[in-house]
Amino acid sequence: MQEQAAEGAARIDCAVGPGAELGADCMVERTGDVLVIRHPDGSFRRLNAAGLGTADGSDPGQIVEDGETVEIRVAGDRYRWPQGAFDDGE
Repeated sequence: MQEQAAEGAARIDCAVGPGAELGADCMVERTGDVLVIRHPDGSFRRLNAAGLGTADGSDPGQIVEDGETVEIRVAGDRYRWPQGAFDDGE
């Protein structure tokens, strides 16, 4: 587990950077209404938990849902996790 991730953070699939392959390399934690996604290099991205829009002033994201997973695409980065994994009460 990455040192900067809070205890209880969950591992998710991510591909950081254009052309990167998805792998279980990122950690995500929920802090109130914000999801903080920690990259393997120590950088991070923040998303609004409601609606999954970007919360850190970064480029707008695109949400792709297929019924089983949610994938967020922002500025060449991709993040994927099971549908409902970070909803309220989960």
